[in-house]
Amino acid sequence: MTEETRRTASEPRGVTRWRRSVFLALPAGAAVAGMATAMVQGALAANLSLTSVPFTLSSRTVAAPTGIGAVMHTVDAGGAKGAAEVGIAQAGLDGLCVHATQAVNLPVIGSLGTWSLNISSPAAATPLTPDQLAGGEGLQARKLILDAQALKTSRATLTASDTTPNVIGAAADGSGIKGSGINDGTPGQFGLDATGGRTTIEGLKADANGATIAGAITLPDLTIGIAHGTTSC
Repeated sequence: MTEETRRTASEPRGVTRWRRSVFLALPAGAAVAGMATAMVQGALAANLSLTSVPFTLSSRTVAAPTGIGAVMHTVDAGGAKGAAEVGIAQAGLDGLCVHATQAVNLPVIGSLGTWSLNISSPAAATPLTPDQLAGGEGLQARKLILDAQALKTSRATLTASDTTPNVIGAAADGSGIKGSGINDGTPGQFGLDATGGRTTIEGLKADANGATIAGAITLPDLTIGIAHGTTSC
């Protein structure tokens, strides 16, 4: 019988061999510590205005009582890229999901794979109507500005009137567009002024590089989580 066999046989059953367990736990502990350091140092980016980390923003329904404005814009997304800057002075949303992913590599430890940051406020169990959202129910945001390279909807309704029509090709620095919250539109540049009435957007999904909220935001049942992989909220 070898010395190792005698030691094993003499150990009571059910007793943890601490020295070996601690040795095996060291790599996992180092990885967790490395992740904590990465989060502090910003390696797991959580800043939605950080243009080098694109994210998706989605909502079941959005109601903008005073409409929206949009202008052509340039963002730094690993190089200059064109984007649409969309401004909403007041928005009611039935649910919100912000989903960003980033590969994490740490010195010594190496790759920790791809991680997701999910910020969510769930949609109502019974879908809220545009009237309810415009009246203050659901998630409410003021002065929402979104830089999006692609913005898709299943349906959008832009209300207007004879006295306050929607204008495609409006001056990017026009008063209506400024009223939507966009204050950096280049004079003479192309813009969309759809502030003549309420805008309703169903099935919003935007591939964005930045989002800012200059006013207050109310987020019912807010959840912020980091998960391994690319799982969205």
